[in-house]
Amino acid sequence: MRQLPRSSSGPGPHPGRLPSLTGLRFAAAGGVVFTHCALLTDPRLATTLGPQVWVGASAVSLFFVLSGYVLMHSARPDDTARAFWRRRAAKILPNHVLTWCVVLIALACAGTAAANAPGVVAHLAALFLVNTWVPSRSFVSAGNPVSWSLAAEMFFYLLFPVLRPWVARLSRRGLLAGAAGALALVWAWPLLCETVLNPDGSFFTGYWCVYMLPLARLPEFVLGMMAARIRATGLRLPRLAVLPAALGVVSTLLVNSSFLPHVYMYAAATALPLVLLVHAVAELDLRGRPSLLRTPPLVLLGEISYALYLVHFLVLGVVYLCLTGLGWSRLGAVLVGLPLALAAAWLLYTGVERPCVRRFSAPRPAPGGRHRVPRRATAGRGSS
Repeated sequence: MRQLPRSSSGPGPHPGRLPSLTGLRFAAAGGVVFTHCALLTDPRLATTLGPQVWVGASAVSLFFVLSGYVLMHSARPDDTARAFWRRRAAKILPNHVLTWCVVLIALACAGTAAANAPGVVAHLAALFLVNTWVPSRSFVSAGNPVSWSLAAEMFFYLLFPVLRPWVARLSRRGLLAGAAGALALVWAWPLLCETVLNPDGSFFTGYWCVYMLPLARLPEFVLGMMAARIRATGLRLPRLAVLPAALGVVSTLLVNSSFLPHVYMYAAATALPLVLLVHAVAELDLRGRPSLLRTPPLVLLGEISYALYLVHFLVLGVVYLCLTGLGWSRLGAVLVGLPLALAAAWLLYTGVERPCVRRFSAPRPAPGGRHRVPRRATAGRGSS
């Protein structure tokens, strides 16, 4: 297989690889980091819900769409559910377990009563990534707070071996209908939550139901799968450059946040623009076109994006508390914390994530002592 090009002006990568989507993952992680930095510098955003807040929400939605697209694009017909789950566990769990332990150690050192009965249950639920199924503040904020999205991802991974053959069997007309249906569900779910599941208008219940409940985020993952399959069937889709697609996402955030109810801003308003953005970026690799996102620095940043997502909130929080306590401004503390968060992410990626993926994602020896050829690391295929 041909190696990744050294510059965006060179020839495109192998058709099966989507390194530009790996670079796009850093943009998604950057969106989450941006929102948390904005909230640290201006806590009023948590109640005013300005556009800065919705950048992070749309970035999480982008992660879900990307996961569906990449996994469907790179799926092997002969792959087994067990092998798929093993690779996903090797990718997700080591970083998650380590950061979960760091949080609990920090709470213990701070003297926080993390060992009381409700706290133990909530933290254990966060460790096993089932905490966001419970509509409770103590559950959804347990462990590493940003790991709530991993609960949704693990739910997607559990269903993927069932969803993949179903999507693969759909005709072109069925795929278009399925994508339209998934998009309709993204829009219908907030209405269902507001009228049936949260008739009293509780902010937390609505927030949990629309944003954190894994079942609510499944249509976004399926949308990504449908988009990849539609492209694989050879169905001609409108060609959209990356810059107009990205501007479509930004304009949607700026315009819709001023008049749409906030429950539609968590995912519904940006679902279609994000799918178009993922499609446009993937086309750069599939058609061998130049791509800034395919350059080695951005691919590397995309590789560490998962680690950055897990550690940034912890690092920024610690630096913020320490420096503002010494009289620093909020913005100054955030600016100091950002490079530290990036350094911590690189250490976590190189010291934990990458070694664990290499060690545990490869197939085990077949019976009789024969060894199967190890599967290539998923990073170059647009890691999910």
